[in-house]
Amino acid sequence: MDIVLAPFYLVYKLWIGLVFWLTLLLLYPAFYYLLQKEERFPKAFRLKKFWSRLIRTLIFCPIKKEFRADLPKPPYIIASNHSSHLDTVFMYSIFTDYFLFIGKGELLKWPLFGLFFRKMDIPVHRQNSKLAYKALQKAYEALGKGENVALYPEGTIPDSAPRMKAFKNGAFKMAVDNNVPIVPITWQSCYKVISNPEKLFSPSRPAVVRAVIHPPVYPKGNTDADIKAMRDEVFQLINSALPPDYQR
Repeated sequence: MDIVLAPFYLVYKLWIGLVFWLTLLLLYPAFYYLLQKEERFPKAFRLKKFWSRLIRTLIFCPIKKEFRADLPKPPYIIASNHSSHLDTVFMYSIFTDYFLFIGKGELLKWPLFGLFFRKMDIPVHRQNSKLAYKALQKAYEALGKGENVALYPEGTIPDSAPRMKAFKNGAFKMAVDNNVPIVPITWQSCYKVISNPEKLFSPSRPAVVRAVIHPPVYPKGNTDADIKAMRDEVFQLINSALPPDYQR
């Protein structure tokens, strides 16, 4: 069946790419203007939300959000599984509270899109300890100002997505150090839309983007054991809402 549908998968992936880059190109002048001054960042965030909605509409992916508890008051850390290259775009369709994204430093090299990480969001260079420390300090400063941050504790999209790989400790140490909660998110169906765009003929189709927003998890101490316990609790919450075949 995949052999029969492969051409359709390819056409849909090409459509996603066209929609993503064309809409970004059209909105780029507005983004460029808004991102020149920090006081305009909230307006840039609202434009990102519009862009997210526009992309979802054009690629035929409505969103269904399931809040299992009220969101805490900012600041908090958003932590989700990472199963698709569109997770970041879809994230702006969930939250009305302003947040900064923490992403890999390689995103700075992306045409147009790199502007977000040069000006507003937080790039992490894992191979450069000095730059990694600067990114951490920027995240801590954001939380200190009452702003939220979002990241993927897996660090990357695993080959087994949506089955998760082990979480790194960074998000949980940040939560403990700043005494802020983590809001876990499970993306249940993003992988159906697009996972690896480089595999041109792999499955890709319109789908309802289903997201489960779990109850916030609060730090219970500041030891290494507390960090590990928080990490494990968040992992289990996110894992529990994945399709049964992909749970660990």
